[in-house]
Amino acid sequence: MRLKRHLNKSYPVKINEVTYNWKSPLNTKDFIPTQIVLHHTATSTANPQLVNAAHLANGWSGIGYHFLIRKDGTIYRGRPENAIGAHVLNYNAQSLGICLEGNFENENITAAQEKAVTSLCGMLMDKYSINKICKHSDLYNTACPGKKFPFDKIYSESKEKAEEYKKLPD
Repeated sequence: MRLKRHLNKSYPVKINEVTYNWKSPLNTKDFIPTQIVLHHTATSTANPQLVNAAHLANGWSGIGYHFLIRKDGTIYRGRPENAIGAHVLNYNAQSLGICLEGNFENENITAAQEKAVTSLCGMLMDKYSINKICKHSDLYNTACPGKKFPFDKIYSESKEKAEEYKKLPD
């Protein structure tokens, strides 16, 4: 079993907490993430409350992603990191889900989002000893996170951030 490495390390990544009213208890049984899955909202505008409402309408417990990144680069917590997500069928039990606001089939991510997602991925890679980042479309038949999503650049920059964060004291 993969061991968590740096659960008490202080990272320079600001995550805004949101209070959700979960429809049912979240599953936290033996959840140890081994990969990060990147998504887009597929809408030009979204916020944690809108995503949560949409996911509740799907019959889920609430927001399925662990994090949502707005166009201004603000990072919001969705599900707690120790809870199994609801964002990629058959892979939720080992994945942390990060969703970026926007439809990257026809728009580009913002510079602020790029900075935020690479910092967040770098933190999670270091914190949980994760080496794998993938797109939703790598695991499921979907266009998510869109053809204009700069995955290779984000993956490369995230690995650099993880190396930088490894040097932080525990």
